[in-house]
Amino acid sequence: IEPPAPAGLVLVLVIFMLLERQDLRNRLVRLLGHGRLTVTTKAFDEAGRRVSRYLLMQTIINGTYGAAVGTALYFLGLPYALMWGFLAALLRFIPYVGPWLGALMPILLSLAVFPGWLHPFVVLGLILIFELISNMLMEPVLYGQTVGVSEVALITAVAFWTWIWGPIGLALATPLTVCLVVLGKYVPGLSFLPLLMGDEPVMKTPLLLYQRLLAMDDAEVSEIVEEYRKKHELIDLYD
Repeated sequence: IEPPAPAGLVLVLVIFMLLERQDLRNRLVRLLGHGRLTVTTKAFDEAGRRVSRYLLMQTIINGTYGAAVGTALYFLGLPYALMWGFLAALLRFIPYVGPWLGALMPILLSLAVFPGWLHPFVVLGLILIFELISNMLMEPVLYGQTVGVSEVALITAVAFWTWIWGPIGLALATPLTVCLVVLGKYVPGLSFLPLLMGDEPVMKTPLLLYQRLLAMDDAEVSEIVEEYRKKHELIDLYD
C-alpha cells in the first residue's frame, strides 16, 4: 500500500485545503503581506489568474486530444482504446515528457497485437497529426495570453523541479515557475526572476538597436529595423 498512500494523503489534504481556502488565504496574506497588503493581494490575484487560465486551457486541449486519440484507436481496433485516450490526455499535463509516454504505450501494444508494421505506423502517424493540431492550432488560439515564462526558462525549471521532487516536480513545474515569476514582480529582492525567466522583452527597441550598433551586428540591426517598420510609421522609425 506504500505507492497509493501518498496519493491518498494528498487527495485528503487538497479536499481540506479547498474547504478552508478562505481561512488559508487570509493567513497567508497576514503572514506575507503585513504592511504590504495591496502588493500581496495583487501578487496572489495575478498568480491565481495565470495558473487557473493555464490549467483550464490545458484541460480543454488535453481532453480534446485524448478524445481524438481514443476514437481513432477504437476504429483501428486497438484493445482498450478508450483507456489509451484517457491516459494520453492525463499524461499530457506533464510537460515535454508526457506526450511521448502517452504515445509510446499504444504504439508498443499495436506492435504486439497486429501483424506487420502497417498498424504501428498508422498509430504513430495519427498521434503525430493530433500533436501538430494541438500545438499549432489549438494552443495558440486558446492560450492567447501566455503564462509569462519563456520556453528556455520553462525547460530549465522542469529539469530543476524534476531533480528536486522527481515525477511530482515534473508535473508541478509550470505552476511553480509561474508563481515564482509573479512573486519576482512584486518582491524587490526577487526582481531578477522575471528578468531571467519572463517572456516579455527586457530592452526597448531603441536601446536594443543602439546596443547592436555598438556590437557592429549589421544583420540583427537590419532585422530590428525591418520588424519595427512593420508596426510603425516611417517617421517613427527615423525618430
